[in-house]
Order: sequence, then structure tokens, then C-alpha cells
Amino acid sequence: MTVKTRLTHFALAALFTTLGAAPSLADSMQARYDVRMIGAKVGEMAMASTETASGYSVRARFATTGTLSALKQASFDLAAQGGKSGERFVPASYSEVTSEGSRSTNLKISFSGGVATRVTGDTGSSAPAVNPRSLPGAYDPLTALYAALRDQAPNQLCSLNADVYDGHRHARLSLTSRAALDGGRVQCSGQYRRIAGYSERELRHRTAPVTVIYVPQGNTMRAETVVVRTRYGQVSMHRR
Repeated sequence: MTVKTRLTHFALAALFTTLGAAPSLADSMQARYDVRMIGAKVGEMAMASTETASGYSVRARFATTGTLSALKQASFDLAAQGGKSGERFVPASYSEVTSEGSRSTNLKISFSGGVATRVTGDTGSSAPAVNPRSLPGAYDPLTALYAALRDQAPNQLCSLNADVYDGHRHARLSLTSRAALDGGRVQCSGQYRRIAGYSERELRHRTAPVTVIYVPQGNTMRAETVVVRTRYGQVSMHRR
């Protein structure tokens, strides 16, 4: 399993892009996270986004750092954009460029009417692919990650329940259990569940519990910590 699969498919990175809307109507976010596995820092992720009442654009980059980087260099560069229907996102395009040692991938997905219509590049799987027509309204991996990490109003928290389509596989990300913490913080808990398009070996470990802790930031709540419990151990992201 690649580093990209462990991080982007579980949960799961700073370039700023715009939607062409008036700046006064757009909400922008830039965030940097330290990524840790079993307590040790393994990389850094940066995310930047623009969101309006009618659309969004987001880009994320991850790269290994420190000891892990000396042993094995890996990176990914993801981008997604699309429209909005109420509080739900409607992806229009998704791209991912990954590099891990001598292996690299360049994947692109086009959407129309909430359904993936074209996939080009290496999806990294030899298992039978899912038919995207069976997944209307599914998010791409970055849109799903952004939906969890973006700044949100307090009453919007812990309401994420989205199908995820990565060009080959079907998973579901849910964050629907809510708990109040000290200092006005809120913890949203749920899971990342593999459903179809995975090998039999991958389906032996279908579910990864996910927790996101949000902290007050003005009138919104900001994702501060993400924890995903995988069969490899605990993966966490800590906002700087």
C-alpha cells in the first residue's frame, strides 16, 4: 500500500487558486499540517482553497520529511474544483500527481451532473473497477478531505456522510457523531469505509475510525487535529 493510499484514502496538501468570483464574496483558507504515524512525524501537508456560494476550488500537497524522507521520499499534489448545491459540493474535476520512489502516477477525473464521466491515468489497482454511474453525487478524495477540514459554522459540524470515488474504488466517509470538549472545542467521529473496487486483501481491513477535533476561530470552527486508526497504526494530522 502506497503512502498516498494510506493518507488520502483515509482521511485520509499551499497553492491558492480562484473561481473567478468577486474576492469580497469568497471565503479562502490556507492551512498547514504536520502528519504523524504512530507518533513520529512522517510528512507535511499544505492545503489552500477558495469557496463561494456557488462553487469551490482546493489544492493540497504532501511530502515526506525527516527520517522517513531519508529512507523513502514520497509526495502527492491534488487539485479539485466544482460547484455547490446547498451545503453539498458537486465536483467538476479532480487531478492527482503522486511520486513514490521510482513510481509515479498522474490521474484525472472529469464529472458532469454529479457523476464521473471520464477517468485518465493510473488508478493504482488491478481489482475490478466500480461503475461511476452507480455513484451519483460522490466526492473525489480531495473534495471529501476538504469537506472535513474546511472552516465551518458550529451548526454544520458532524454532518458529513459522503460517498468517495477515486476513479476506481468506492468508499464512504462519515463524521456524524458529535461530542463537546472543553474550551468550546467539538469532536466529530465516524469512519472511512471501503466498499467496492478493492482487492480481497484490501477488503480484509474495510473500516478505519476517524476523529476530527475543531476549535473556535471567530464565528467558525477550525479543524485542528485529525486522527485515523489504521491497521498500520494511528495516523494523525496536527494543524500548525
